[in-house]
Amino acid sequence: MVRDKRDGSWTLWETLSRKAPDFGRPAVFNGSIPEAAWESFTLTMRSPALLKRIEEFSGNAPGTGALMTFKDSPWLMSIVVPRPPHFDGQPDDVFTLWGYGLFIDPPGEHTGKAMAECTGQEILTELLGQLGFEDLADEVRATTTVTTVMMPYITSQFARRDVHDRPRVIPHGARNFALLGQYVEIPEDVVFTVEYSVRGAMHAVYQLLGLSLPIPPVHHALAEPATALRALRTAFA
Repeated sequence: MVRDKRDGSWTLWETLSRKAPDFGRPAVFNGSIPEAAWESFTLTMRSPALLKRIEEFSGNAPGTGALMTFKDSPWLMSIVVPRPPHFDGQPDDVFTLWGYGLFIDPPGEHTGKAMAECTGQEILTELLGQLGFEDLADEVRATTTVTTVMMPYITSQFARRDVHDRPRVIPHGARNFALLGQYVEIPEDVVFTVEYSVRGAMHAVYQLLGLSLPIPPVHHALAEPATALRALRTAFA
């Protein structure tokens, strides 16, 4: 598991944060790997058998459905099937699927092992078991390569924090620089989205260059009665 700060960005933030409180507190977000870690996996399949069965099961052609989450999975496993070709140069007879587990320490229902201790093929076994597709296991295992990635800080953006733990896009008094990314403070916005990064960049460029251009407002979905009702129904279903 990679725990260092290889790209330098985090080290730069730590250096800035020691100079003034306006730069936030990065230690809030990298202090607890157990609370922030996921493991993801990518299937490279040389047979369409699994994708065809998932399409029959879900009713969604590849690329048309959202994440499929197995709510009773001890790992809270999710998968998503992209529309092919997903990668540049991907052959017509090679297929892919991506997934992840939110809880990497509990024993799997079909492997009896923690996700963090499993090989790629064992994660594939757990996935097939969650789907109830064990009848395809021999063909899928023989034609599938599984690539796993441990992500120790993947949900660190959601760490418990104070409003001053993240710096604003343009810190107080800044005249010729801005801070970008998922760890800046944009009031009322939600991290972990492309929109968050784009909106932050808009704030930086427009304000520093004195441009009077509109920034798309944050969508307050829960303020809409229909959306709030759907959320309540889902929560108590």
